[in-house]
Amino acid sequence: MNAALTIARQSPDDIGIRQVFATLDGEPFAVLVNGEAVTKDVPAGEHRMRLHNTLVWKNVAIDLKPGEHARFLVTNRAGWGPYALVATLGVGPIYLKVERR
Repeated sequence: MNAALTIARQSPDDIGIRQVFATLDGEPFAVLVNGEAVTKDVPAGEHRMRLHNTLVWKNVAIDLKPGEHARFLVTNRAGWGPYALVATLGVGPIYLKVERR
């Protein structure tokens, strides 16, 4: 039996720039821009999800039970200091936050 995995980039805290690239077990899963979400059926069991915005990489281990639906919220965000750089120049440190819901 399969499980389901949703990766959403729908946080009000997202700064709205840069794509987030997601792979599952080394295979492409999704490329998300702000406001998007992708859901796919995946085999139950242990998986490795890797997310990045070309600046910051995150690795997440997932153990999915048959019939389970795992949901993750990913957010590109800037800290208070770098936010002015991003807003003004379109560049600066951007952090990637990953939360399981």
